[in-house]
Amino acid sequence: MSSPAHLHAPPSAEPAVMELERLLTMAGQIGDFFAPYPPERAAEGVRNHLRSYWEPRMRAALLAHIEAGAHGLAPQVVAGARLLQDEAAAKKSYYGPPKA
Repeated sequence: MSSPAHLHAPPSAEPAVMELERLLTMAGQIGDFFAPYPPERAAEGVRNHLRSYWEPRMRAALLAHIEAGAHGLAPQVVAGARLLQDEAAAKKSYYGPPKA
């Protein structure tokens, strides 16, 4: 029996750290934990967890799944991952003196 097409990770130069289905299950568990929180706090909690405990390849696979439609993910997981993505983009685009 094969997985649905939406659960296959997109091809990449780096090998997948784990199956996308397992990553989505883990992301769902994180989302379930933060579900009772107000939406903004839930997104921050998800972001902090992903930043602290997920390896960069895991985060990249989750973000690729979100870009492909985020099928099966709770809103707080999507919002938290996007916060993490926005944070990473802001760091890459800053070329000024060190921020205090």
